[in-house]
Order: sequence, then structure tokens, then C-alpha cells
Amino acid sequence: MFQSINRNNRLFMLANFLFALSYGLWMHLRQLHLGDLGATPVEVGAILGVISMAGGVLPIPAGLLTDRIGPKRVIFASWLIAALGTLIAALATTWPVAGLGFAVFMLVIAANPATVAYVLLNTQDQPVEGEAERVMATVFASWPAAMVFAPALGGLIADRLGIGADLWIGVGGFIVSLLLLTRMEDVRPSAAQAQTDWRGILRSRRYLALAVFYPLAVVALYIGYALIPTYLDGVRGFSIGVIGTLFSVMSLGSLAANYVVGKLRPRLSFIVLIGVVWLGTLLIWQTGNAVLVSLAFAFLGAISSMWLLAQAAVGQVIAPTQRGLALGITETLAYVAIAGASWLAGQLYERTPTHEFPFIVGLGAMGIVLALWLVPSIGGLLSASDAAPSQEMDEAPARG
Repeated sequence: MFQSINRNNRLFMLANFLFALSYGLWMHLRQLHLGDLGATPVEVGAILGVISMAGGVLPIPAGLLTDRIGPKRVIFASWLIAALGTLIAALATTWPVAGLGFAVFMLVIAANPATVAYVLLNTQDQPVEGEAERVMATVFASWPAAMVFAPALGGLIADRLGIGADLWIGVGGFIVSLLLLTRMEDVRPSAAQAQTDWRGILRSRRYLALAVFYPLAVVALYIGYALIPTYLDGVRGFSIGVIGTLFSVMSLGSLAANYVVGKLRPRLSFIVLIGVVWLGTLLIWQTGNAVLVSLAFAFLGAISSMWLLAQAAVGQVIAPTQRGLALGITETLAYVAIAGASWLAGQLYERTPTHEFPFIVGLGAMGIVLALWLVPSIGGLLSASDAAPSQEMDEAPARG
């Protein structure tokens, strides 16, 4: 399989791995870093909302720009912004400045349409049917491969040197990734491939249904998830190293969820994913047992696969000449949903001394979403695609 991957995609695969490794060191420790700098849980929830909103600002214009100037330039500019944002957070001595740095970093989500476009442009001449898809899956596997151990490594470093050390190491890793990008060729789409008719997207009833329903599902999933590190640190007394290791377990759960989803039809996959995330959220709320919490994090890995169902469905209902814009729109809606859920979680967290309201509301919201899915007219409309996802989201700035 690796022989089928050309030089450009091999370089991108390595750069994507290093980027994911650098990001994974601190991505799940942002809440704790903001808390160390004096932010309350309510303020942490609010700033996480702002950070997620930043992620939704650029995917649509970046998708259009990718078609006009080529994906390599968009990826490079986005990753450079990511390095700058991380540097701001590393230098910060107050939580608002650190929050600004994290928000600047999240502008890197603009690279998502470009990364997919770049790899596709380097696989479009594959002569064997299905070979391009297999190359895509291999190249983007570099992201979850790094995420399996990056959070655990970041937690160990933070325990000894502080979260700031993770941020500085991340800056260095991003710079190396940028240097690798400069070695890639500047491959661009043809003029015919770059034409997009946005009106066709608005005429698709299934696309509009997907664009409304799945962001609502994301809100339900993230209400209980957003402040889990804060909860485990402040209520359960888990160390930063243990929390980092738990997120590595979560990455393994994501890989397992993707495999299971690939074996099931989308309608059943949605039910399974909602069920395991519901159970994982319940376990985090109800127990401090390390084994059960680890199991819960493995279940929470299914959150990543949930959005992949939506994006796979979009790929089936939208024509190839419109996919960049369509995926950019759904990407933006996803981060708006995460922003709303994060803000709401922060507001709910301080409602009780035990900080359990985000879990209660999240569990109830997931029940409502599942009930809507089981309505034949809704579930059938959304799950008519048999596409199998093979990438990971979890606020990931590159596909993997």
C-alpha cells in the first residue's frame, strides 16, 4: 500500500503526524491551563466557546480559496497561524491572553478542506478502482496514530515541567511540520474542478437535513464532555498525567468506533454511537474508579465518529464540484455547535457543589436526539448513505 502513495502524500503524511503529535501534547489540557492562570469553570466554559467559534470562522472561505490558489498555500498559512497561536498561549501569563492564543490556533481549522483536497489531487490518477480511497485512508491515519500516545506524553511532561512546556514543544513541532510542507509540490485543481454552484447545495433536501440535525447532535454530545478534564481534576482528584493518559485511551476508542461504524449501516451506527457516548458520560459522572473511567473514555471516543457519519453522508448527497463548499459549511456549523455546548457546560457546571449538571443535561439531550433519530421520516432521510468514515474530528485541525 505504501508504494501506492506518491512523494507529496508521503511528506504530508509525515507532516500531519508531527502536527498531530505537537497538538496532542496540550489539546486536552487547555481547560487546566486556563484554570492554572486564574480562570473559573464558568470562564473556562465561555473561553472554550470562543475558541470553538474561532474554528468555524474560516472553513467556508478557505474551501473556496483552496479551489483558486491551490491547497498547499492554504495549508501552510493555516499551520503558520497555528504555530503563532500556540506561541501566544505559551507566553501568556493571564488566562485571557492564553485564551486568545488558543482561539488564534483554532483558525487552523481553515486547513481542513485544503488537506482533503491536496491528498485527493495526489491520488486522482490511481488506475485501480478503490485504490485512491485506500491511499486516503492510509495517509490520514497519521492523525489518530499520533493521538494514541500524544495526550499521555503531554500529561507526563506537564506533571514534571508544567503545561507550558507542552506548549513550547508544540511550537517547535509545528515549525518542523511547516518545513516539511515546503518540500511538497504545489498541486492545484483544474479550472473545471474549481467551479462551484452553491445553489445546488441549497436545493438538496437531504443536505439541509444533515446540516441541521448533526450539529444538534454535536451539542448534545459536548455538553457533558466539554469540562471533563476540569471535573476529573477538581472533583475526582486525578493528576494531569492520568488525565492525559485517559485521552490517549479515548483515541484508541475512536479508532475502535471507526472500525465498528465501518461494519454497520449508518442508521444502526448512529444508535450505537449515541449509546456508547451516553454510557461513557454516565460512568464519568457516577464513578471515580480508574478502570471504569478508562472504559468511559474509550466509549467517549465515539464522539469523533459521530461527525464522520455526517461528513460521509454529505459526500454522498453533494456533487464533487460542490463538496468543498458543502464540507466547509458543515465544518463551520460543527464548531458553532461545540461553542454553544462549551458555553452552556460552563454555565451549568457551577449550578451545584458537585458540578453534575452538565452530565445530567447532556444525558437528557442525547436521549432526545436518539428519539428523533428513531422517527422513521427523520432517521431514514439522514442515514440513506452507506459511506464508511475513516477520519477523526475531536476538534482536530487536520483530518485523520
